[in-house]
Amino acid sequence: MPIIQSISGFVQNSLLPFDVVSDIRKQKDFLRKHVDSLLEEAKQTSDGSLDGNDIKKITRYYGLAVPAILGEAFCVLRGKTMTVKERLCSTCQGGMTGLGDDFFDKQRLSEEALKDFIERPEHFYGNTASEKLFLHFYKTALANAPDRVKVQQQIMRVFHAQLLSKQQSKLQLSNEVLKDITIRKGAESLLYYRTAFEHPMKKGEEKMLYALGGLMQLSNDIFDVYKDHKNGISTLVTTATKIKQLRFLYSALLRIGIEAANRSGYPKRNVKQFLGIISIGIFSRCYVCLDQLGVNEKRSGNVFDPKQYQRKDLVCDMDTAKNKWRSLRYHLRIANGKMTSLIPKPVK
Repeated sequence: MPIIQSISGFVQNSLLPFDVVSDIRKQKDFLRKHVDSLLEEAKQTSDGSLDGNDIKKITRYYGLAVPAILGEAFCVLRGKTMTVKERLCSTCQGGMTGLGDDFFDKQRLSEEALKDFIERPEHFYGNTASEKLFLHFYKTALANAPDRVKVQQQIMRVFHAQLLSKQQSKLQLSNEVLKDITIRKGAESLLYYRTAFEHPMKKGEEKMLYALGGLMQLSNDIFDVYKDHKNGISTLVTTATKIKQLRFLYSALLRIGIEAANRSGYPKRNVKQFLGIISIGIFSRCYVCLDQLGVNEKRSGNVFDPKQYQRKDLVCDMDTAKNKWRSLRYHLRIANGKMTSLIPKPVK
């Protein structure tokens, strides 16, 4: 579920409002009480399949950010606090995220076997500590989900989207194909995380989550441009030649997401709070990164070309006071509905 790489940036963001900081602390306490002992037990097997980085993904990133940020944002949207069952399900979904890619890459399940695993995980036991931990998280998520079938249906869509994204390691994908892969990958992941929560979807909610999830994946690709370029992964960012065009697309998708949110059927006040959480943690930060990439373009004959830049040129450091201030200014423009100022004229 790739979009959470962008969401995890929340936990280091000093601009976060007090409520969000409080939510992060609450989730850290939950992890200590309900997950830490499980991780310690898994590490004792010493089979080499679970290392410190895997543990960090669960306790500091995915298992922390999925419930504390996305989950709490869903709860703000509906106007009702998170239940214990919802938190447990969401936490396990986050825990699965850090382990899932390795599990399915190593298992190399066929389409039929994948379907069997998703629908009947109790028939699988795992061969390593990592696989067993992944299975534990999945079974626990299903046991606490408000609708087990919806979780299973949506996780199948996530894996299909990720399978489609394997094409990105191939060259010469068209811009439209890359856009479709990007949006679908992020959208299906966000819709998966939504299945942990018991309130039924509003009429316009799925459209909103599809738009915002796609934008979150594009946000991830913007921050990962250096890594993706080095790994030979084609994205809308690594293949871009004009940052203004990328910025135009980003702003257009953000506007679609905001408009969909305002038509989702939730109270306007809840929608504003929901968008505010995501804006200050992701969207405003991406505009700072796009500014940096635009400076690189000017230095290379007004053509963006990742291979001409060093790591420091492509990696946007959001820990600096200057970039935090820029991020806050962008957030205020988004929050106040001043989207026009964020959209440059299209480059022909």
